[in-house]
Amino acid sequence: MIDWIMKRLKKNNQGFTLIELVVVIAILGILAGIAIPRLDESRKRAAITAHNANVKTIESAATMYIADGGENLGSENAPVVVTEENVGKYLQEIPEVPKVVNEDSTYKIIIKDGEITVIPGSE
Repeated sequence: MIDWIMKRLKKNNQGFTLIELVVVIAILGILAGIAIPRLDESRKRAAITAHNANVKTIESAATMYIADGGENLGSENAPVVVTEENVGKYLQEIPEVPKVVNEDSTYKIIIKDGEITVIPGSE
């Protein structure tokens, strides 16, 4: 029985033809062409979602800072950078702005008419 299987395997010992290999490579190229742009788009959406979560977190920390009697933060003309001295002590760590949103790495706080606004800003 084993001899018969071995003879059968040796008889059909052929590889793939060039056409079969080219077809497989073309299919893989098409799949890669579809997947790579979607991956890039997914990364951008994830960075924007992280940015929105950072903004909400910093707004909450600024509200706690003011409620605890902290000094007035930034105004429309003079925004304040989020640091350990002000709002940073209410955060586990100060988040950085995702590169997709803005090249600057810090957030700024503006308070206008009692409303807290967090924007990406330069250091």
